[in-house]
Amino acid sequence: MFDTQQLPIYLKFYQFIKFLYEMVRNFPKQYKYTLGENILKLAWNCLDMVLEANYLPNENKHRKIKELSVAFDKLKIRIRMAQELNLISAGQFSHIQTYYAKETGEMIGGWMSWSNNFISATL
Repeated sequence: MFDTQQLPIYLKFYQFIKFLYEMVRNFPKQYKYTLGENILKLAWNCLDMVLEANYLPNENKHRKIKELSVAFDKLKIRIRMAQELNLISAGQFSHIQTYYAKETGEMIGGWMSWSNNFISATL
């Protein structure tokens, strides 16, 4: 295991997943095992990609970070769908946007920028 203080994006995704479990638990049955399960699966995939990218050599991180960015966008779309279907309140959606999506997106963007600069510097 590694020190999560060295990888704040890991900690943010971990906290986000805990929040999502509480959120999905309250979905009606018809959505809990479809959209809800898909949201949780995507969130876990994002966390897994953070770990995988962290363990890769610097020159190989770019592709995994790009995959993470795409998966995170998919996750955000499904959460928006949950809000539009009134499965989560406007307040819950705002909380997700404020405390998880915005900050996590900025971290992914920063990591992507770092990997682009690393690739440019090695060419």
